[in-house]
Amino acid sequence: MFEKEDRRELEHKVTQIVQTLLGSKEVSTETTLLGHSGILDSVTAVALIVQLEQTFEISFGDEDLTLDNLSNVGNIVSFLRKIT
Repeated sequence: MFEKEDRRELEHKVTQIVQTLLGSKEVSTETTLLGHSGILDSVTAVALIVQLEQTFEISFGDEDLTLDNLSNVGNIVSFLRKIT
């Protein structure tokens, strides 16, 4: 599914989702989203997961909800590409 999409295109889409959730705050692919120094609170993190599921027509399993998969835009894109 995501093999056809360029990595940069996916990064752009995910970054837009994050920026929308944060009210257009500048976000790079390496900005820490989750964890101790993350910029998302728990409510916004859940909203991010819901938005990713809706946008990319996927469903996160409990085992997918890890810092490795969701800690920054780059990791989210890698995860999206891996699940297809």
